[in-house]
Amino acid sequence: MRQWVTKRYQADLKKIADRYQISEIVAEVLVKRGLFDWNAMDRYLFPEEDALYDASQMKDLQKAAGILARKIEEGKKIKIIGDYDVDGVMSTYILYHGITLLGGIAGYRIPHRVQDGYGMRSYMAQEAALEGYDTILTCDNGISAVSAVEKAKELGMTVIVTDHHDIPRENNREILPPADALIDPKQEMCSYPFQELCGAGIAYKLIDYIFKERGMEGRAKQFLPFAAIATVCDVVPLLDENRILVKEGLACLEQCDNIGMRALIGALQFQRKIRAVDLGFRIGPCINAAGRLEDAALGMGLLLEQDKGQAQRRAERLVALNEERKDYTAEAVRQAVGQIESDGMLQDSVLVVYIENCHESVAGIVAGRIREKYYRPTLIVTKTKEGLKGSARSIPGYHMQQELNRCSGLLKEYGGHAMAAGFSLEQENLVPLREALNKNCTLSEGDLVEKIIFDREVPLEEMEESVVRQLDFMEPFGAGNQEPIFAKRNLAVVSLSLCGKENQIARVQLRDGMRLYRGVDFQCELHLGEGIRSRYGDGAWEALKNGQGRDYEIDILYQPEINQMFGNVEFRIIDCR
Repeated sequence: MRQWVTKRYQADLKKIADRYQISEIVAEVLVKRGLFDWNAMDRYLFPEEDALYDASQMKDLQKAAGILARKIEEGKKIKIIGDYDVDGVMSTYILYHGITLLGGIAGYRIPHRVQDGYGMRSYMAQEAALEGYDTILTCDNGISAVSAVEKAKELGMTVIVTDHHDIPRENNREILPPADALIDPKQEMCSYPFQELCGAGIAYKLIDYIFKERGMEGRAKQFLPFAAIATVCDVVPLLDENRILVKEGLACLEQCDNIGMRALIGALQFQRKIRAVDLGFRIGPCINAAGRLEDAALGMGLLLEQDKGQAQRRAERLVALNEERKDYTAEAVRQAVGQIESDGMLQDSVLVVYIENCHESVAGIVAGRIREKYYRPTLIVTKTKEGLKGSARSIPGYHMQQELNRCSGLLKEYGGHAMAAGFSLEQENLVPLREALNKNCTLSEGDLVEKIIFDREVPLEEMEESVVRQLDFMEPFGAGNQEPIFAKRNLAVVSLSLCGKENQIARVQLRDGMRLYRGVDFQCELHLGEGIRSRYGDGAWEALKNGQGRDYEIDILYQPEINQMFGNVEFRIIDCR
């Protein structure tokens, strides 16, 4: 059972509400986002493009721009090396198309997830040299590619690294590749005021700077939708500059003239205005599916496609791949749940689950789903041609990369950060790894109870359409800027109907006092089901699903939204007890 908590601050909510002409409900949410003065609230509520920071403050960005300008002028070939996720594809597109618009000669290389793995490799430098490239430009990778950059320099190539990942360290010193220019705002010597840009955000800043230097002011706006998609999908905090990039990118997406992106939007059949959540859960996963199941170059090909008919076919292929990816994921989740519950693994604080036939590209998604269901650090391990590989997802208080480091003697390779990691190991080390992780684990029982922070308890009748529309001022929502959550106790579930591919969605009628309200639960077994079962037993939930239950009283956490078809307010249930 998840724990519901809320923060309490002293603030003059009426004064805030009067200043911005908003409800006191919304005013309280703003305060609970840590906005305690007018300047902070103004910048949050009105994120304008002209508030973006000066790109020249980023270490080596001017130097990189100068090198690229010279290479373009000299007609030198520039090879862009990206990554196979959404951020990598969008970064590659921004740099490739930007350089070609500037008159440069560019090519690109997006590593294959299985055949190449992450990042620039030494053989990629050799390939580029043999193909006649003078310069390598990385995006969303490169900060840890010391040997690959050294190889490129040995071959006489110019190398520019653009990355956003943490800087590798040894004996508390940064280990940096010997690039001619190295852009990463997380460098110690970089004074850029915001360190949380994704790879495409940095690529956008670089291209925008070069365009402005060439007198092409405003031309880089065409790349904002791609920077926005990457920012949401890479789960960087939607605060400060990222918030501006996503808001402006969403606005530009409505008029985006990229033939491939228009085809993908059409294939997804949006029935309403595209929001940040759609970038992360609909558009981005289609781009990602190519890299997971086939080749990320398919996503790049879509963005570069100039023929409308071919673009439509490419888009439909990506949508189909994403549906296939969902099927792989659902089957692997089912296997993992069955194994965990049949083998008594819930006694473990850290779940290490071996699914031999799990597609390695979806192991991270499966780990995230299992972590969400059981609220445990989770490692999903699968069998590949090279041996066992795994993906890990963690919870607050458990630094996954550090814990793997403590077990490094059992692993062939590993890397990651606090909340996610990847690793490989020999078959005989699987059980010892599970034992070691659990033996080393210091998480308490309290740490293994998920905490959901809600903003305020609000009766459903007070959540009027005007208030819900005011909450839209807080868009875009995502990491670091979560959609507001509200609570309501003592509601009655009057009726329930199931829908969705696996009957995972419940549409419900809720009674609050004498009035009825529409609600929806997109993970009903996890939310409504768990709440009803915990109060009334398993039979009550089964009876309710079969239309035979009585009015079961529940407490809910909810998010209000406007039903686009009917225009009324309905309530999305995100937890129940």
